[in-house]
Amino acid sequence: MMRSGRKHSLFAGLAVLVSAVSGMAFAPSVGAQGTKFSAEVPLLDCDGIPCVEGRIGEGKVLKLGIDMGDVDSVVDTAVAEAAGLKPTEALPAGAPAGIFRTAIASVSVGTVKLTNVPALSMGLGNMISQKQAPQVDGTLAYTAFKDRILQLDFVAHKLRISETLAGPAVCGGTCDKISLIHFGKDGPAIVVAEGFELNGKKVTAQVDTMYTGSLLIYTKSIEKLGLTDAAKTERTRDFPLTDGGVKMLEAPSAKESFHGTVLGVKTTALYFPTPDVHEPDGLFDATVGLELFYGTVLTLNFHDMTIGVEKR
Repeated sequence: MMRSGRKHSLFAGLAVLVSAVSGMAFAPSVGAQGTKFSAEVPLLDCDGIPCVEGRIGEGKVLKLGIDMGDVDSVVDTAVAEAAGLKPTEALPAGAPAGIFRTAIASVSVGTVKLTNVPALSMGLGNMISQKQAPQVDGTLAYTAFKDRILQLDFVAHKLRISETLAGPAVCGGTCDKISLIHFGKDGPAIVVAEGFELNGKKVTAQVDTMYTGSLLIYTKSIEKLGLTDAAKTERTRDFPLTDGGVKMLEAPSAKESFHGTVLGVKTTALYFPTPDVHEPDGLFDATVGLELFYGTVLTLNFHDMTIGVEKR
């Protein structure tokens, strides 16, 4: 299960194995409509990870992590059984036992119903007991919010969701574009944003709301970003919720920003991969995580494919 080309997120190892075996600010279009959110719910903290309460169908209230670093939402096996979820396709030989791909007909978050959500059903108990996963019943990946705007307000501790958009929407602040880029040549398509900067140099970065660090700079971008000396650090930090638990190299950071706005609520470090961290084969520069989003409002528009980061 340890190979290059895996995405950098909480359930990366399982999700990608299943898959394997099977610059400029955005200018909104003329006539674009203003954003209208149809749901606003408390943005909770589940062991350091953003999460919300939701329901599958008419089932009980669940804790669902918000995982922008993943292509598949996840639902615990017991929850899937209670909801009557069935496999939507057979997995080839070699797929992990007890895991199946499914689709959730309806997930309610506040007054919004997310429909036909692609998901993986798997047992989360062992991962939670080993502190490789937070105390959640599942996660919602970016594909759950297709054609919607998702806003994580880390200041007011609110999560907001629009209805499905029929046309372009106005960006309320500084925006840039997001693209779906594969994590490595064999990895899944994940959310990669422009507009981030390190010491004034442009950085393309995967947006991962289940990675608890700041900027993780991948090996192929170290030299071009002028970080050769910084990457020689011997200091490390443990990230138990990433890639099943990994160490990363930690170095001081001068300036991590989005379109000139310095991010982070305190002095943030900069991270580099160790051999256990999976890399994207040079397809983008970095992964950006929660330490840079605290103190901001993060807006992801999955209709117009834009990102906005507003510091408050």
